[in-house]
This record gives sequence, C-alpha cells and structure tokens, in this order.
Amino acid sequence: MSSSNFIVTEHTSPRPYIRQYPHAVKRDEAVLQLAVKEYRPRTANATNPEDVTIIAAHANGFPKKELGDDPNWTDHSLDLLLMINKFRDRMKPPFVGIGHSMGCAHLVYLASIHPRLFQGLILVNPILRASHPPGPNSALFSSKRRETWESRTKAESQTSGNPFFASMDPRALNLFLQHALRDTPDGGVTLSTPKAQEAWSYVRSCLHDLNEDTPDGRQRERILNPYDTPFSHGGKVLTARGELQVICEVLPHLRPRTFFMYGEYSHINYDEVREYHVSTTGAVPGGNGGVSEGGVKQLVLEESGHLCVFEKPGVIAKAMSSWLSDEVERWKQEKEFRTVVDTGKSKNDRTELSDKCMAVMKEDTSAERPKAADKAKL
Repeated sequence: MSSSNFIVTEHTSPRPYIRQYPHAVKRDEAVLQLAVKEYRPRTANATNPEDVTIIAAHANGFPKKELGDDPNWTDHSLDLLLMINKFRDRMKPPFVGIGHSMGCAHLVYLASIHPRLFQGLILVNPILRASHPPGPNSALFSSKRRETWESRTKAESQTSGNPFFASMDPRALNLFLQHALRDTPDGGVTLSTPKAQEAWSYVRSCLHDLNEDTPDGRQRERILNPYDTPFSHGGKVLTARGELQVICEVLPHLRPRTFFMYGEYSHINYDEVREYHVSTTGAVPGGNGGVSEGGVKQLVLEESGHLCVFEKPGVIAKAMSSWLSDEVERWKQEKEFRTVVDTGKSKNDRTELSDKCMAVMKEDTSAERPKAADKAKL
C-alpha cells in the first residue's frame, strides 16, 4: 500500500506479556502483536544527515480480538519501546515523537522511561491532565454512536454529516471513512474499531460498590484502583483514568524539547491547561530547561478544535516542519559535541580508570568541578 511519496511497509511487533490491568486482555496467555506501518520517503538517502525518524502515536483505534475491557494508557508506551528495539536496523536517530490526543500521553510516558530516546516531542492537543475535562463523560459520544449500517453509502453519508467530522479537511475525511469503516459478511458496514473498545480507552470505569474502610476493604480498593489512595476522591468516583496522574507527574522531568500544538476551541486544553503544560514541562532538574530556556514552545491553531490534525493538516505540517528543522540542527551540534568530547574517565580503550579519574576518586564527594578558562560552546 505505497504512495507516490512513500514506500509503506507493514510489520508486526510483539507487545509486552503482562499488561498493567489484569482485564486488559481476555486471556493472560494471549500473545499480542502490534500492527505497525513504516512510511519511508521514496527520496530517502541512508547517508543524508538531515534524516529524522518519526515515531507517531495516534489518538485511538486499537481494536484486536484478544484485547479485554480494561486498557491502560501506559501499556502502549511499552509497546512502542519494544517496537523501536525490534526495528532498530530500519531506523536511525534523531528520533522525534509526534502524538495526538491520547497518543501524546503514550509518548510522554515513554520519554520518562527512556529520557534520551527522543530528541524532541510534538504534542498536538494532548490529553495530559489528572482530572476529567468539564462537560459530559469523555466516552459518552463513543458509547452512543451508531455501529452498523446497511451499506457503505449510508455509513459514509451519515458520518460525513456529523458536525464532529464535518469540519475535517476533505482529504482527511476521505481517508477516515476509508479506514474507520469495514465491510461485514452480510453486505453491511461496521466500525473498524468497536465503539466499546473506543469508549473503554477514553475513561476507566469502576462499577463495584464501595465497601467499608477496613484493612480488607483497603486491599480490595488497591486492587481495583491501583493508582488511587483507597477511599480518596479519585478512588470513589465511577470513572477516572488513574495512570494519567503518573504521566502528568513526569512532565516537569521531561527531557526532550517539546512543541505543544493546540486547537483554539479545544474543550480539553483551554487557557489554564495550556499554561499548566507550558510552565510545567521540563522545568525541574533533569528536564529540558523549560520554556524559559527554549525547551518548550507552543502554537495555538485558530478556528480549530480537538481534531485540528484533521481540520488543518497543511498548517500543522508547516509548523512541524519548521520546528523539526531547528531540532535537527541542534541534534547535529550535540552529536558533534559528543563525538569530540571524551569523558576523560578511562584509558587503554576504556578498560582502566584514567589518572584524572583516580585523582577525583580521592576527593571528598562534596568537591566541586573547577571553573573552565574559556566560554562554553558546542
């Protein structure tokens, strides 16, 4: 399924054996495989220093027969890590993660597991908040949507007329209709991703009654809601997405330089949430330096909403390209720096401690590094 610009190759990659929630799969012994598409430009040159590997994480659409009814967002972060390891001979750095919506959370968590993996992250309308956005349950639309039609014509007509999809760029809408619907044996059409799987991925419901606060009750609650303190507010609500608390907690430590892109009318990322993202990301020791040091940038796309990637693909592509060009140049400088600057800690082909390293070992652990005579430069 190649195009005029890309050679498209389909792969499968193993997914981690143990999922974060026991009911994320129907059977514990199920062998899960990740379906992967590789887009390689027809003009690609293996020796081109401007090349970049993009790891893309989409917003939804993870339907497989072995999946259960309790997905965890951090699972896909590990899926991507295994995928990168498996296909390392088909990739080369720098790596840049591009995500939309839930996919942004996958990339952020992956970057926290492996801080040096990504040179940068582009996060488009990310779901990075520890609480639900205001308004109806996030899974309500998916839960109520129609799932079967008598014909593809009717399915495409009804979907295209839905205001939620009508604002899409016509090219994006055509591709969406092509891949979001599949034919059934009886001649009808259904959703490629069952609406139940989509709804379960948005919010996590706990449908068990709340027991008394006893030792057994607390242990039961830790099993049911492992991310929440038993009998706290987060553990009492019917729907939550507990792992997002952990993902949001790593934002200040995020090391890759980060470009946030938002739809102006996003009901999820309004002004206060955008300010939280930009001011928090990478701002503590170990992070990318934060917005004050250029580690974080943002762009608000006018007259667009949560689906801005489908509504304004040209505008988004242009902004991404500009940011990527700067980051590739930065990566080349950093690579050159790492090439010429030795650690100074070893000798004899890195098999013995160097004399300088031995001298440092004799110093008190509170001793500070001497000041350099020259001004720092890469």
